[in-house]
Amino acid sequence: MVDPNLVSGVVWVLCGLAILGLGSLIAFRGRVDLHANYDESVDPAHVSRWAGGTALLMGVLVVAYGVREIRYGFQPRLLAGLVVALLVLSYLSKLFAGGFGADD
Repeated sequence: MVDPNLVSGVVWVLCGLAILGLGSLIAFRGRVDLHANYDESVDPAHVSRWAGGTALLMGVLVVAYGVREIRYGFQPRLLAGLVVALLVLSYLSKLFAGGFGADD
């Protein structure tokens, strides 16, 4: 029988790697058009730097959570913390894609 923590952790790691893949395209390749909330009037370099960096941070957090769940098992408080962190970072990413902090 397969340990449910292993299955869940692997799913989290795969999701985190997908987030890292999209984040790296935005941050390093300048593909800001991949961001759903990208405003075309904003400097692409700004969006690439800040929204891409935020996406990379989200991916690292998800991968770290998945690895932690594989090694030590499920803990509801850590999952709640991850969900709150992802909601806050997602909101920040939307702000950056819309031009928050860009010099006009």
